[in-house]
Amino acid sequence: MHKIYVFVFLLAFVSVAYGQKKDTLKTKRYVKYLDLRFENGIMLSNGKPYADDIVNNSYYNGLDFRLGFRMTDPDNVYSNIYRRPTLGLGFYASTFHNEDIGKPNAIYFYFDIPFAFERNKRLIFSYTGAFGLSYNFNAYDSISNPTNYFIGSEKNCYFHFGFVMGYKITDKFTLSFTTGLKHFSNGSFKKPNAGINLIPFTVGVRYKLNKEDILQEKKEIPKFIPFYICNVSVAAGSKHYDMDDERNYLKMTYGFNYLRQFSYKVRFGGGLDVFYSAPHGISNISGNKKNYISVAVVGAYEWVMNKNLSVPIDFGVYLFRHEGNEELTPYYERVGMKYRFNSNIFSAVTIKAHKGKADYFEWTLGYSFNKDKNRY
Repeated sequence: MHKIYVFVFLLAFVSVAYGQKKDTLKTKRYVKYLDLRFENGIMLSNGKPYADDIVNNSYYNGLDFRLGFRMTDPDNVYSNIYRRPTLGLGFYASTFHNEDIGKPNAIYFYFDIPFAFERNKRLIFSYTGAFGLSYNFNAYDSISNPTNYFIGSEKNCYFHFGFVMGYKITDKFTLSFTTGLKHFSNGSFKKPNAGINLIPFTVGVRYKLNKEDILQEKKEIPKFIPFYICNVSVAAGSKHYDMDDERNYLKMTYGFNYLRQFSYKVRFGGGLDVFYSAPHGISNISGNKKNYISVAVVGAYEWVMNKNLSVPIDFGVYLFRHEGNEELTPYYERVGMKYRFNSNIFSAVTIKAHKGKADYFEWTLGYSFNKDKNRY
């Protein structure tokens, strides 16, 4: 089943990349960049003795290679709203100089959004984020690798958020400096899953492949027409409960929400989540089928990055829950990425957590009812 997750993730990943590339190729108005970045950083401990031992015996280095597509179409709404952002794909390689952790790699989707139009400035500030799949970890094993309580799986999800300062040396070359937070986690797919957190400090060089100039002035955009969206969705995932039980168990989410999109960038509203947790080896609820179901009301927010891509951020409160399913708090959080294939069909990859502790990754397929009259 782990291979299925990897396949679905890659399918969603390629869909995002292809959707972006298709739009840019159609208009022929984009600029491509190659970006090479070297980083050194601080590995954070969670205060446990095993974590302190690993942190003290590790030295972190990383290398990023990126291909970016900068949205330069002056008539594109989101190119104007986000000040000519860059969306692209990257490859990441790292070492902790510690065989207990391994030498993880990652492939990822990323965005880079300037805080202001560059105009003629040499000094540029932006924020960046990345989401992808990492692999090549040396996972926990009770016999061969009993010290790595950070990560229990060889494949994990990769997150990065940072702030970038760039200095334009020439029109072609830009020197960049980045700091932020990097996180690896498998979303409780395989325990232990304390996760690895890093504070990286990055130095990079970006090279502009195209000769075209980029218009660094905002053009007038059409007035946004607010509209309502009704989403129905189903998500599936897998959870590992106990290190003494090697099996994983099905978890599902049935979602309904009603949102209003107020602007090109923001939509929010509320809804209902129904969760199903399959009976599992350590469960004390197997005698009552009602305990497999939990229900919650949820407040839903979406940061809209373009007409297809958005970042859902939810906060839910249980109407009833079951601690035997590791629903540890009366509330939960959710964050991830969502891709809309057309005006109705969408997919998403999100992580559900309780007070920051991962519950499971939700692989979502949904249908949206809406009457969007805006032209993008």
